[in-house]
Amino acid sequence: MLGSVEAHRGDVRVDVGGPKRRTVLAALLLRPNTAVSDDLLIDLLWGEDPPGSARSRLQGHVHELRKRLGADTIVRCGHGYRAAVPDGATDVRAFAALRRRARAERARGEHDAAARSLRAALALWSGPALNGVEPALADRARPELEEARLGALEELYDAELRRGRAGAVLPELRTLCTAHPTRERFTGLLMSAMHGTGRTGEALEAYEALRGLLRERMGIEPGEPLRRLHLQLLTADRAPSPAEPVPAVSVAAGPDRAGPRPAAVRPAELPHGLPELVGRGRELRAMDGLLARYPDPVLLITGVPGVGKTALALHWGHAVRERFPDGQIYVDLGGSGLPVNPREALLQMLSSLGVDPRRLPAGAVDPAKLFRSITADLRLLFVFDDAACAEQVTPLLPGGRGSAVVVTSCHGLLPMVALLGAHRLALDLLSAESSLELLRRVAGRRALASVSGPAPADGCVRLPLALCLTAAHLDARGRNVEVDPPGVR
Repeated sequence: MLGSVEAHRGDVRVDVGGPKRRTVLAALLLRPNTAVSDDLLIDLLWGEDPPGSARSRLQGHVHELRKRLGADTIVRCGHGYRAAVPDGATDVRAFAALRRRARAERARGEHDAAARSLRAALALWSGPALNGVEPALADRARPELEEARLGALEELYDAELRRGRAGAVLPELRTLCTAHPTRERFTGLLMSAMHGTGRTGEALEAYEALRGLLRERMGIEPGEPLRRLHLQLLTADRAPSPAEPVPAVSVAAGPDRAGPRPAAVRPAELPHGLPELVGRGRELRAMDGLLARYPDPVLLITGVPGVGKTALALHWGHAVRERFPDGQIYVDLGGSGLPVNPREALLQMLSSLGVDPRRLPAGAVDPAKLFRSITADLRLLFVFDDAACAEQVTPLLPGGRGSAVVVTSCHGLLPMVALLGAHRLALDLLSAESSLELLRRVAGRRALASVSGPAPADGCVRLPLALCLTAAHLDARGRNVEVDPPGVR
């Protein structure tokens, strides 16, 4: 049935008749040793408008098949018929058995044997499955059989690549990808073969070509296995020589056998933060609440210089870092001085994720799109410190729904609130009590008690940065000094 529907007795072909008789035989053999009802067979033969003599004509087809194949080949079973054949008597069953054997061989690491079994299975095909039957049966059963053939091809070339035969199968994979341009697993195998023969640049171009085709035809992005393979090739230190084995990554085996995932690049870039904050308990609880309610919060911390925006962001980031197993990325956007260009920030983050910008195909990759693709399935924490404006931050936001972003800025960045749904947290000055507590913790009670002149907390306008500088000055100078608090920009 994996081609024209035919019957053989030994090496002798048996003429089973025309399309309707082939349809009856194929329908029974697709479900061997299982009853197929008269109603289903009639539907396959004549559709929704069967003749009045349909049942008697069906009996006639069965009678002729019994005469030619043996009286015990097809037996009556209730209100239907059953093909009584040994297991493996059809090419469909033999094909499935060879695939099962190949899977067991691959699981044991016997890739040579698996490739032989799969080539034997594919050799059973002589053309489109179920050729010569009525359209109703072909339309129902052919897609599943064809999918099984394509799956066997994927398993075959995965085994061949693991045997180190990338160069030998590369032309065949090119042909398959041309015939099935949107089949991601074939493209993944082609990319692995290209990489294995020193053509990593071509592999990246093949990915971009498929990505563009999927977006144009279906409005979707490539699936996670192919995106991870793409990332692995981007982060490879070098392309292997043709003699080296292909990387053990493939999208050929389906969701449950997708091969090893590429080695994760786990950045941990948060600068050192204060182990304890004074007077910011309410703000920390608010940030915890947002993280609990939203899968991908964008937190915007605003306030005057020196009010403690960065200290709050870093303290909270270190406290919740375990919730972001794929890492934490920190970027100083330089908003108070010379703002960083968004493209430069994107390249910095891609480098943090293990992508060498020098390996990107010239003109083929938009850093923002690549960044969103890579981060779509990751859980990362981003801290963008000292943002100048919303336009600087917007291109830096990750893809997917599992990452959190914290932005600090001396500016309001209202477009981020209005257009992106960012949650704004405006930091006020510390209270008088919190200011004194901060001074006590940094300088010590004895140093603070010995100060003459105005209260240090009042002189520092209750700004945490100024308070910390004053406390450090007190601690350095010792007792009985009169403090002129440093100015704060």
